[in-house]
Amino acid sequence: MTLAIRGGMLLAMDAGAAATRGDLLVRGRQIVARGTFVTPPGADVIDASGCYVMPGLVQTHVHLVQTLFRGLAEDLSLLEWLRTRVWPLEAAHDEASLRASVRMGILELLLSGTTTVLDMGTSHGGDIVADELARSGIRARFGQAMMDSGEGVPARLLETTRASLDAAAALIRHFHGHDAGRLQYAYAPRFALSCTRELLEAVAALSRMGGQLVHTHSNENSDERALVEQATGRSPIAYLAETGVASERAVIAHAVHLDDDEVRTLRGVGAAVAHCPSSNLKLASGVADLVGLRAAGITVGIGADGAACNNRLDAFEELRLAALLARARHGPRALPAHEALRIGTIEGARAIHADAEIGSLEVDKRADVVVIDGERLAPGGDPAARILFGGGSRAVRDVIIDGEVLVRDGRPTRYDPADVRAAAIQALPPLISRAGL
Repeated sequence: MTLAIRGGMLLAMDAGAAATRGDLLVRGRQIVARGTFVTPPGADVIDASGCYVMPGLVQTHVHLVQTLFRGLAEDLSLLEWLRTRVWPLEAAHDEASLRASVRMGILELLLSGTTTVLDMGTSHGGDIVADELARSGIRARFGQAMMDSGEGVPARLLETTRASLDAAAALIRHFHGHDAGRLQYAYAPRFALSCTRELLEAVAALSRMGGQLVHTHSNENSDERALVEQATGRSPIAYLAETGVASERAVIAHAVHLDDDEVRTLRGVGAAVAHCPSSNLKLASGVADLVGLRAAGITVGIGADGAACNNRLDAFEELRLAALLARARHGPRALPAHEALRIGTIEGARAIHADAEIGSLEVDKRADVVVIDGERLAPGGDPAARILFGGGSRAVRDVIIDGEVLVRDGRPTRYDPADVRAAAIQALPPLISRAGL
């Protein structure tokens, strides 16, 4: 299939910062021309006149299995939120509620311009999550959460070390590399308090051998940090480095409470950080120093986290909030709009080792593209500022992943939103009942 996106203003997110008028030509899964060209006969043409055309957003930390939990875990700090609400709900998931939750989350992501996610599931049903990701067309690095220890963990979530590793191995065999690499597996040890040292060391060794990412939480909350120090005698990042989990393949979600030594360790091992500002504020965990992390040479991506602690999956909103918080801490020039959008595109792609394929509109890269309707934004000057601070997600018109149009004129092409919502409404009451809430 050949697709021509014509007449738009390109925010390519490559080496140039300026928006430029131009066209994109997509053949199959790839961008094959940018700028000026003759539209091939028979090409599908998207008229992007009056629109901005940019790479799809990359979210480096989400929990699609929690989309059904929206509004069910309010006004709590992290550990109480996990133990009294989120873990019981995850343990109560059955196939119907898992599918409904993942579908609803993916639909929300696509409609708001996210084309790639790094997703952490729960400790069962990873095949169901993977199946829904495969059906959806979204690009994903995903993993079944790994939990072989921990206080307050429901029995259904608690695994043996061997069972956790075997489940990951089975998912890698069946889904890693699916659809020309659109899906790839990422080991997902939940956090240090829910994993034995044996599990963490095994994950580190397996990721070295297979090249998979490792996706985990750390330094999210001051109480969590203190408990890790008490249990291990190390700072959380020092412990992850000691076990081999903190490495160039790691994406560390949150990283709110870091000391200087931990920042140096992250930089030294080459680990990336997923910044989740709304989640950290809502759970009263604090604010990660995005500017300081980037200045230290650490790659930082953006994440909405989950609908249970946000309660939205809107990456444009996360980028806006990240920029505002950075300015409050470091001054008005701390994070210009174009730099913030880079965090949500090419830098997010770099965090998950996908920047050779996605994250910028360049010839030979995968065609993951978002078209933003300028008429839905308030009039203004700088295009990046217009999008970032003017509510970019509400202006998302078309979304293309791997050359396939998954949202056209604001309507999804693989999903019926009414069906997705109906399935969620049907699945929610039994889920709540099974969780005992």
